[in-house]
Amino acid sequence: MKEYEAFLKNLGVTNAIAQDIVEIATVLIVIAIILAIIKFILSFAIRKGADESVKPLLYSLFSYALYIVGLLMILHILGVNTAGIVTVIGAASLAIGLALKDTLGNIASGILLLFLHPFRASDYIECGSLKGKIVGVGLFNTTLISLDGLYVSAPNSMLWGAPIVNFSRNPSRRLDLAFGIDYADSAEKAMNEMKQLVNADPEVLKNPEPSFFVSSLDDSAVAVNMRVWVKTANYWDMRCKYMKAVKERFDEVGISIPFPQRVVHIVKE
Repeated sequence: MKEYEAFLKNLGVTNAIAQDIVEIATVLIVIAIILAIIKFILSFAIRKGADESVKPLLYSLFSYALYIVGLLMILHILGVNTAGIVTVIGAASLAIGLALKDTLGNIASGILLLFLHPFRASDYIECGSLKGKIVGVGLFNTTLISLDGLYVSAPNSMLWGAPIVNFSRNPSRRLDLAFGIDYADSAEKAMNEMKQLVNADPEVLKNPEPSFFVSSLDDSAVAVNMRVWVKTANYWDMRCKYMKAVKERFDEVGISIPFPQRVVHIVKE
């Protein structure tokens, strides 16, 4: 710092207040430049394939660290005994930690989520009552977008402290569909019709092999099931596609899907 003051004097800045202003401005400019560099590096890493969800957390960690260092430097420039401040903070760290227990827990949870990586940006997850597509993990909270477009913000500790179901992580996913057919119709014929649809569809994965079976005998219908594996990205499209396709095929071949009904026998005494 003394060398920098001597440099300012060589430039003709001799007034103490002017020197302080110039030094503080320099600190702020350097912090802004470093933050811009960090933001550029993170954006570059994301373009090269890094997970976009970690950007908010990493940027927050670096920015808060720089703000603290910058604040200490500015206080030092103004003549404040920063060593005493650090000593007081150190002595009060236990009390501060207890007061900010939940906040520190969210920070620790965010760092653990960052390193263990249970999800990536745009993954659809379910964690307790939380459901949505991941936007990013921040220093204190994780943001999601629900299927109906709502913004959801949850403390990091809430995600770290509960099981996370990631619907997007694996490349393939099993599609289970059940259809109820009339007791008068042939379950074998119904399964053969579904099998023909599946075998002609290149979007259905051949491994694991599709399966077709009768799952239950309900009050008004026989439940026939199909289990096929599809790419995770196509799951919902394929589900809607086969709900429609099987219904149309059953209509074509005369297999009926009955309404719920109850047979009542009246006994005359």
